[in-house]
Amino acid sequence: MNTGQTILTIGALMLLSISVMSTNRSSLQHGAIINQTEVSLYAVSLAQAKIEEASGQAFDTYSSTDTAEAGAVITAVTQLSSTLGKETGETYTSQSVNNFDDFDDYNYFSGNNPYVLHVAGVDTFHIQTTVFYVDTTNPEAAVGTRTWHKRMIVKVWPTVTPWGGADPKPDTVTMSYIYSYWWFR
Repeated sequence: MNTGQTILTIGALMLLSISVMSTNRSSLQHGAIINQTEVSLYAVSLAQAKIEEASGQAFDTYSSTDTAEAGAVITAVTQLSSTLGKETGETYTSQSVNNFDDFDDYNYFSGNNPYVLHVAGVDTFHIQTTVFYVDTTNPEAAVGTRTWHKRMIVKVWPTVTPWGGADPKPDTVTMSYIYSYWWFR
C-alpha cells in the first residue's frame, strides 16, 4: 500500500467512526424520547382516571341523597354546600379505600400514584386536584358564590431519574373538567 491508499483508508475509517457515533447518539436520544413519551401518556391516563373517579360521585354532598324518595329536591343554589372539600370524617387512602361521596371532596386532593407503577426511570407520580365553582359566562375563572357548575383541575407530574445519559425535565400534565348539576321541573 502506498501513501495515497493509506490516507484514503484512514479517511474512510474516520468517516465510518463519525457515522457510527452519530447513529449511536441518535439511538440513545430516540430511547430517551420514547421513555419521555411513555411517562407523558401514563400521566395523562392518571389525570383522566382521577377525573372519571370524581365525576362518578354526586355533584354535592347535599345532592347525594337528592331523589324523590329521599325528600326535597335541590332547586336553588343556596341549598348547595358553601364550602368545597371533604367533610369531617372523609378520608382517601386509595381509589378503592375511601369514603368520598361527592365531586368537591377532591378539592385540594394531593397524593401519589395509587396504581401499580411500571415505568422505567420514574420513582412516582404526584397527583393534585383543585375544585371550585364557575359561572357559565367565564368557566375558566373561579367565582366566590355557589353555582350549578364546578370545575376540577388535575395536575400530574412524575419524579424522574435520568436514563440513557439524558437529563429529562418532567412535564406537568394539566387537565380540567366541568361538572354541572341539572334539575328538572
